Amino acid sequence: MAWHDPVRRWYGGLTPAWRRELRIAGLWFAFGLLAMPFLIYLAGVLTLGPYEGGLLAFLGSLLAAFFTLRPTAWLLVLGPYLLFTAVRLLTRPLRRRPEA
Repeated sequence: MAWHDPVRRWYGGLTPAWRRELRIAGLWFAFGLLAMPFLIYLAGVLTLGPYEGGLLAFLGSLLAAFFTLRPTAWLLVLGPYLLFTAVRLLTRPLRRRPEA
């Protein structure tokens, strides 16, 4: 039995809506973990000037905060998904419903 068999059984038991939501969350989580730190670093360098240790020091401090479960780092990583979910919930009443 491979390590991923229980995960596949669990994932296979989910409804299609939950599977879709997990894929969306995974994509936004990856964006928040991989792209957001670079965008934040770039915005900081352009507006505030160079970071003391450079890009690698910034990424190191961010990853250290992320893995030590600092809420600010987790908010940065989960922020894109939370924003996407908030926009979806706020625009839900504006969407057209299919006619029966």
